[in-house]
Amino acid sequence: MIKDIPKKGFTAKFWQDHRSAFCSGSGVAKMMNKLKAYNIPPSGDPSYASMMEMKAIVETYGKLYEAMGKAESKCTKLQSHTKQLCAAYMKEIRKLEQIALSLLKNADKMDAKKEQAKKEEAKQFEKFNNERDKTQALVLKELEKLDTQARKMTKACENIQKDVSLATVDLKKLTAALDGQLDGSGKVAPELLSRFEKGLVSLQKKYNVPIHAQNLKNSLPKIFKELTGAFPQYSKLGYAKEERMSTASALKAAQEQLRKADRTFKTYAEFHQAMAAMMNGAK
Repeated sequence: MIKDIPKKGFTAKFWQDHRSAFCSGSGVAKMMNKLKAYNIPPSGDPSYASMMEMKAIVETYGKLYEAMGKAESKCTKLQSHTKQLCAAYMKEIRKLEQIALSLLKNADKMDAKKEQAKKEEAKQFEKFNNERDKTQALVLKELEKLDTQARKMTKACENIQKDVSLATVDLKKLTAALDGQLDGSGKVAPELLSRFEKGLVSLQKKYNVPIHAQNLKNSLPKIFKELTGAFPQYSKLGYAKEERMSTASALKAAQEQLRKADRTFKTYAEFHQAMAAMMNGAK
């Protein structure tokens, strides 16, 4: 009978079937039924019970041990067999209680590991968010830089167009004045021609025509190519939609203004060539 305790002894029926009636009312059966409610099998093994209930199971083993001690104290010499049964039970209960405690400690360790893992995950997530925010901030800064450069380029082209337009107006006046000084053979006095030549040089210097010509030919197209080459990498960034639209608009304006400035300069160049040809013919 005692050897069956580790196999099937942890039920109220087994206990009541084998203990003396003198032990009635000790609370053993009550604790046995409580273990059953926690899904503890007849063997008393807590290994498959819920970890959520393990603390309560440990407490129940403790109360069962106390109840078994109370049952043992009720035994007289005539109930020696029950006294032996209680002693065997108490030994087995302690063993099962230690198993439950180990499971509980391991569960606590697992919970601690899970908690630590959650904290680490949260830490990594925060780190990821911080790095993402930094990256996005850098991207937005680069877009802002592109936007600013495009607007500066637009302004530069506007200034070129303005200067060259004014230079063209003055060049037309200078050409008309030279035309009015030509004699019947299309010539003009050398000293007067020299004054026109100086006027043309002065005009180009006043409106920075050579510098504008160089910028339109080399630096501005190069800058625009660099700006438009850098822009596509930001085309799919959802968080930068507003900045992308602004930069795209600035690049389009820069392109249009570059074309206008270039056309204006070509008009000036045509008048300049005509003026140069007239001066050469007037010598």
